[in-house]
Amino acid sequence: MKDILFDFEARASWLALHLVPGVGEVTLRRLVDHFGTPEAVWGASSEEFSGLPWLRPSVRRALVRGPDIAAVSRARKALESCGGWMMTFHDDCYPSLLSSVSDPPPVLYGIGDPAALEGELVALVGSRQASTYGIKVAKELSMSLASYNIGVVSGLAIGVDTAAHKGALSGGGITVGVKGCGIDVPYPRRNVSLAVRIAGRGAVVSEFPPGVLPEAGHFPARNRIISGLSRGVVVVEASPKSGSLITASCALDQGRDVMAVPGSIFSFKSRGTHYLIKMGARLVEGVQDILDELGMVWDEACPVAGAAGARGRATSSLPEEQKVLARLEAYPQHVDEIAEACGMPVSRVSGLLLQLELKDLVMSLPGQMYQLK
Repeated sequence: MKDILFDFEARASWLALHLVPGVGEVTLRRLVDHFGTPEAVWGASSEEFSGLPWLRPSVRRALVRGPDIAAVSRARKALESCGGWMMTFHDDCYPSLLSSVSDPPPVLYGIGDPAALEGELVALVGSRQASTYGIKVAKELSMSLASYNIGVVSGLAIGVDTAAHKGALSGGGITVGVKGCGIDVPYPRRNVSLAVRIAGRGAVVSEFPPGVLPEAGHFPARNRIISGLSRGVVVVEASPKSGSLITASCALDQGRDVMAVPGSIFSFKSRGTHYLIKMGARLVEGVQDILDELGMVWDEACPVAGAAGARGRATSSLPEEQKVLARLEAYPQHVDEIAEACGMPVSRVSGLLLQLELKDLVMSLPGQMYQLK
């Protein structure tokens, strides 16, 4: 079946239909459902198209004119040059979870291993302007999921998405990136090399034909694929109007589990996740919460992510250092705040923090901010 996905000659009719201006996901699916095959669509007469009131006149005229051979050739060359493949919702290997949603993309383009789309997958999404805390949580959760052979799906954006993909790769796991543009389009540019690494350990996919540039309207549609491929969605960090909340909404519509990681009450980036928790999303402090929510068996001996896991690793034999460690969290705190909580002079706490940093237990950040490492 995998070889068939690279047979663009056999899929020329699909590709040509997908490239017709005005033929979106819904129209393409309705056309193929009505006529049976894309070849039958191209063989239909003008009178047959006239009997479809939902078909726009401009699309009807384009279909009557026939396939745009030049556009098909360009798209085919783009797929071949990036080692891409093409999957349709008529294929037996189409992801079963994705096929169960109300609006699955009729065509998926990808690079990497298409079998990665059928594994046990969990989506990790969050803010593009993620904090150090958000990056750390996303990476550790992904690494922990990888230790349970659970793959991570995300959107290849900077911030939390990037940390989620990298965490899965660092843990030797599978990860799937879903793009809001053609798979051959280098976006975001800073993640071009990451996309190559993802394809080597999983897959990068898109519902958009080759050459389609990223546009704002593409990303909400992309988010339904992220959740549709996954058994559950974990939102790590999100503002109230974050695209990650759109992914969570898609997950709810699709009957998927929604989970969220709590953050600081002083952070704007925590407003979205706290809203989800208030609305009933599972609060995630570590990978065991994800496994519990999905009904998976987990072993307590396996490493967990999050603040509790970090605190468990942070140890010191000196009483004063232990006192400082007990006040630290997995998110940044100012030295004055730490000193006040410990009831100790700032100068003394600064020295203790330096010692803890040298022991690789604490991370220092700009502005005299510190957090558990």
